[in-house]
Amino acid sequence: MTSKLNILLFCAAMLLGWSCDQSELEVSKDAIVNVDTKLEGTWLLVNGPLDVGLVLDGDKSRGPAWITLLKDGKMRGHSSRNILGGKYTTKDNKKIALEVNMLTRVADNPFSTWFMEGVRTASDYRIEGSNLTFLNESSSRQELIFAKLEDQCRPVLKDNALYNTDSKEADVVINQAYQIENCLVLDVTYSGGCVEQEPELVWNGNLSKSLPPLANLKLHYTKSDDCEAFLSRTYYFDLLPFFKEAGYDEIRVNLLGLKGEIMVTKQ
Repeated sequence: MTSKLNILLFCAAMLLGWSCDQSELEVSKDAIVNVDTKLEGTWLLVNGPLDVGLVLDGDKSRGPAWITLLKDGKMRGHSSRNILGGKYTTKDNKKIALEVNMLTRVADNPFSTWFMEGVRTASDYRIEGSNLTFLNESSSRQELIFAKLEDQCRPVLKDNALYNTDSKEADVVINQAYQIENCLVLDVTYSGGCVEQEPELVWNGNLSKSLPPLANLKLHYTKSDDCEAFLSRTYYFDLLPFFKEAGYDEIRVNLLGLKGEIMVTKQ
């Protein structure tokens, strides 16, 4: 009777997916990742050492540096030269440990080397508003300061009437357009200096029948600026409403003021 009972219990355990291997139970416990949920999101680096080039001017090899921290303890990002992947854990006392790997092998420059060292050796972190700081408690005291990208991105507007209305700034040049996660980043130059304003990125609502479809977008400034200073600005736009409204996860975009098309893809 006892042997039959044991067989029945064993069968029930197998049906329920139980395992009698104690080591497997221990692995399951270890799989629980301890992370601070406030870190979840995409963080764009906003500082850097001046001796390796804080700004893009004169250094065409430097692109944006950013990290995305996920709630399951995984991370991804870009060092300005290479795509990154890895994982991270945190502790209640604001300690952090990151294991970061380069998924591509483009030659590093001094800035990307500095950034990678700062991420890999970060030991502490603090969050202040929309900013995240990684601290290295070694003798170098290296700090990386990030701004939360989601807080800077404004939605793309679907407005055919506004699209066909003349912008108050006619000499806008889009020097670069690139995607970070679901945010479109535009590096723009124009003449002005008397009026500080944030333009809208407007879509006329039309899509071509080709696949992936083509959409026409433009920056629209609502105020005129008669000053003639040469200004450089970076603008951030949330693509998720655009993807939802268009009904596609991959769209070719023609931006007025940018040479050539770009492809945006839902992340």
